Amino acid sequence: MYLALGIFYLLLALAIAGVIVFTMARAAKEREEVLSKKNLFYLAPAFLIIYFLYLTASAYNGGEIDIFFCFSLVNDTLDTLKFKIKKDIILPICKAHPIYYVDFVLAFALGGATVILSVCSFFGQRLRNYFAGNRLLKKGADIVIGDSKDALKYAAINGNCVIWGAKITRRRYGELLKEGSTIIKAPLCAKSVLRKLKKGEHNIIAFRDGSYSYTEVISVFTELRKGGCNVFLNLEANQEEKKVIKEKFISKAEADAAPYLSCFSKYELIARRFVSDYPITKFIPRTFYNENCTLKNGKDINVVFIGFGKVNYQLFRLCSMQFQFAAEKNGKLVSKPVRYFICDNSEKMLHNEFFSHIEFEFDEQFKNCDFPKPERICDINVIKTDANSVKAKKKFKSLVGENSYTYFIISLENDLEDASYARTISRLFDDGDNFRVFVRAKNNSGETLNNENDAIIYFGEEKKIYTHDSVVNDDLTELAQRLNLLYSNISNSPQWLEAVKNRPADEQYACLTKALQGADNKRLMRKKWAELPMIEQASNLYHALNLPFKLNLLGFGMVKKSQTSFAGITEAEFDKRYVNSGRAQNYSDYSFFFKTESSNVLAFSEHSRWNALYILYDYKQMKKSEMQMENVLNADGSVTAQLAHKNTDKKVHACITTYYGIDELIKFKYFKLYGEDATNLNYADDERLRALGKLYAYDYMDLDRLYAEITSMGYILVDNLSPQA
Repeated sequence: MYLALGIFYLLLALAIAGVIVFTMARAAKEREEVLSKKNLFYLAPAFLIIYFLYLTASAYNGGEIDIFFCFSLVNDTLDTLKFKIKKDIILPICKAHPIYYVDFVLAFALGGATVILSVCSFFGQRLRNYFAGNRLLKKGADIVIGDSKDALKYAAINGNCVIWGAKITRRRYGELLKEGSTIIKAPLCAKSVLRKLKKGEHNIIAFRDGSYSYTEVISVFTELRKGGCNVFLNLEANQEEKKVIKEKFISKAEADAAPYLSCFSKYELIARRFVSDYPITKFIPRTFYNENCTLKNGKDINVVFIGFGKVNYQLFRLCSMQFQFAAEKNGKLVSKPVRYFICDNSEKMLHNEFFSHIEFEFDEQFKNCDFPKPERICDINVIKTDANSVKAKKKFKSLVGENSYTYFIISLENDLEDASYARTISRLFDDGDNFRVFVRAKNNSGETLNNENDAIIYFGEEKKIYTHDSVVNDDLTELAQRLNLLYSNISNSPQWLEAVKNRPADEQYACLTKALQGADNKRLMRKKWAELPMIEQASNLYHALNLPFKLNLLGFGMVKKSQTSFAGITEAEFDKRYVNSGRAQNYSDYSFFFKTESSNVLAFSEHSRWNALYILYDYKQMKKSEMQMENVLNADGSVTAQLAHKNTDKKVHACITTYYGIDELIKFKYFKLYGEDATNLNYADDERLRALGKLYAYDYMDLDRLYAEITSMGYILVDNLSPQA
């Protein structure tokens, strides 16, 4: 009988152990808490099996079994859970039936394990948080400052992340632990942070809704850099705040810290991705273009913003800068502004500094120009109306037709309202009409929203915005930094960089990526980027962002090599559409700049985009009286007289004029420098005039490397006009 009971106890103990392991494994798989107060339930079966094993052993020993003895065994069993074993009770039965050795060992192991699990259930969340926090901070992690809505969204999406809860209450600390967040509860000061960060590269992220001040965070950051901590600071800031941070705070901070501070805006990140993924040139029918990529006369491009909150505000800002078209009139290129229609029923949303800048300040700043006044950035039409009104729908209906192409961009109150209104808009038109509807969708549920060739396209998903690759390692910024490293003139350029530059364009991406794995090489890239004035950083950044617009204007698209097995087009195929008769003669024919080839159209549009950028960054046209002669020492020791046509400190630039107005600037500079009228001079024979003519040639030389630029960054070009595309 005792042998049979021993086998029964063995099977029962194994079953209990199996149930415990199974339930814990399932909790881990379903992302539930493994160490929770549910673990207390494991104590009961462990207690009972030990109790009945003691009872069986006592019966075997021949002792009197009554109610008082059974009650006293409870205490012996509890002692066992405290790791005090009653050897005098269990040894006789174990010697007679060795299976009881296995029974008792397994039962005691279950008892010990359940006790430990039960104890951990009270401290499990804190233990998990402690070990997870230390593990992340030792190897390098993202550190989000403050208990804020955005911080929690970022932490939920990115596993390699801790929240620095400097001002968090004890109750809130417990709530966050229960939600599974990893929290460092410590003061936000350099001493506390240095104590926690052992090694590795760390990114400090400060969202706007966190409980901190910019000065506080920047001060801690600069102290950490001084203390030898490898940290990067990422501050959420809008365009105006970014200017203040860069020009005031960072200029006063340690110069070595500047390359390690960057600013981001959630809404600008959404806008950047939108402009990059959905440039309007991607959808406009080719029947709208002439062969040289100018818009045909009588064709209009419209962008309608339905709702004008933070998302659409940033979208308008970027679209108005990036979407610059050219038309042709009397053999010359002319600007063809996009028409923007801003619809909202809130008076407040329809009056802002951006509209004022374009509609009023533009005229004030450029009313007394020495050179031709630049073209307007865009055409703004503000409509105060309810989106569901008959007036609004009639207006929308009138903007779509055979001779007009229209983007509708919807960002109202919530995903459901936006999606519903998008259907309303699409019902106004036939499938073949010239329009696209774009809908802001946070899409917190993670559904697949877009299908190929949908007339309604969803954008701005939070899971794509609150990511490390978006906030910290923005691919557009890195693309601009890489282009700056490859194509800017760097004195005493290191050998590794020269080796990369000397590689064929399609091999440069892999070589540069490998080289930038070295900390010193990556530091050089960031240092050279940080040395650029803010306006030049922005110019390089938005130049990179405009690549898809230019390529789609030519009928091409750019795709990451890793995302396709297609080989892409050759440079010769690219040049069939990028027509440029000037580069063969190294731009020695000045008349080339005033032709209407596709390269001229791209350069014209690029100058319009550049104008828009500088105007929106508060730059004005430099007056002739402000241009001062200065002597520049050359590398060979000679001195050259120059006439500066820009002043970054005063935010003036003489090139903020029309494309053809650059010609007047070149001739003015020639006269001031050499005292001669350049009107009838031979450009091909006059080296001095050709040097000044680079004000035109620079844009073309930049466009000439467009194919190499894209392939060197790990992309291929695809033909969007071919049947296979």
